[in-house]
Amino acid sequence: MKLRINFGLKAGVTGEIPVLAIMTSGQKEIDLITGKTTYKRLRYYTGVKVKIDEWNKAAKHPYHKSAQAELLQFEKTTQELYSVLQSINGTVTLDSLKVALDEKLKGKKQIAVQRIRIAEFIESEIIGDPEMYEKTKIGYERLKKYIVDFESIYGRPVYNHEFNDKVYRLFMAEVRKRNNRYNSVTVVYKNLRATFNRIKRTYKVPVFNLTEELPKSEKQANIKTAKVYLNFEQIKQVMNYKPTTKQQENVKLIFLTLLFTGCRYSDVYKIKPEGQYSKTGLKFSYGRYISQKTNIEVIVPILKPLADAIATNSGKMGKPMHLTEFNKALKALVRECGLTESVTLTFTDSYGNKQFEEKPFYEFVSSHTGRRSFVSNLLNHIPDTILSKITGHDTGGGMSTNMIHGYNQISPIDSAVLFYRTLSRLQSIDKEHFIFKLV
Repeated sequence: MKLRINFGLKAGVTGEIPVLAIMTSGQKEIDLITGKTTYKRLRYYTGVKVKIDEWNKAAKHPYHKSAQAELLQFEKTTQELYSVLQSINGTVTLDSLKVALDEKLKGKKQIAVQRIRIAEFIESEIIGDPEMYEKTKIGYERLKKYIVDFESIYGRPVYNHEFNDKVYRLFMAEVRKRNNRYNSVTVVYKNLRATFNRIKRTYKVPVFNLTEELPKSEKQANIKTAKVYLNFEQIKQVMNYKPTTKQQENVKLIFLTLLFTGCRYSDVYKIKPEGQYSKTGLKFSYGRYISQKTNIEVIVPILKPLADAIATNSGKMGKPMHLTEFNKALKALVRECGLTESVTLTFTDSYGNKQFEEKPFYEFVSSHTGRRSFVSNLLNHIPDTILSKITGHDTGGGMSTNMIHGYNQISPIDSAVLFYRTLSRLQSIDKEHFIFKLV
């Protein structure tokens, strides 16, 4: 293909204006936004600068002979380079021509780029990492699928050195089409950012830096969403419900463990009433565990409703269930308990717009509802410095940003004693809120 070169002034500049060489060689590309095929152009700074009144707009060159001569020399050099590249490689892309011009005219040496296909890196280096948590791998498997699907739309594999802000916007547009929640898009964003950071650490190659190279408006962060919790009246309905199957019995016991300890689902099977406290007239059983998420020691008293449920189950805790299976069975259980009233909540869609969502109460319930209910029912009654210890929050950035949390050196067992004693006192004086015995 023949190389064509025209000259023009850089737009938006006053005073001395750089002259650009606008080059085409018949190289086509598809505009992924409009779907149209266009001829690719290379805009290259010639090094020549002129004032607006020194530029012959019709002829597309300067009036001054010296400036004309410089541009003619530039055009000659470029055509010669193009011919050499063509004889060596057979075909010439505008990108390869730019590299040759940089080296010839500006003394820039092209750094050898180590290409890393992002989808392949995720598969081999992240999903294949034996130390990666299975739950974390699921998120990266989704990211890999999004990237592979995007490659079919983009028309070619996506590599680290080609991923820029334009590719990012096209990719995220596809992600938003396939999600209806802002926070779901944020998970993809965070995993993509972590993938690039890992590529950079592993291979010491340039990557697109989402944190530094994107404007604030395009960065993603989790948004707090409206969630349901069970008040004590609703919890009583769950307590009174008589399961009709073995699975329902197990789901109910696990849910009661979440409701009356405030633990995360990742820790629920660690809780066993093996500890015994008996001192100064106070006696209770407790569970002791290390939180998987925060690596913090937690001691939580086994409250009466949970103790009764364990006793009914011959002293055994709930049998482990996969989280997805548990959440599905939990919705069915809560529906059978009669919590079917219609609830309207707001959520933020994948484009950042607030929307309303109306569903039966049980459809909003998940494993985390237990933890949320425990905190919500006690937050205005138990000091949050105690509640944070009982629920295993990271005091560095957990329930409160108050510096007092950082100085809270009370041991887990002493916090459990304070919690039990405070709850006992509150239960006796506020029977309107505490409608059944907790201790």
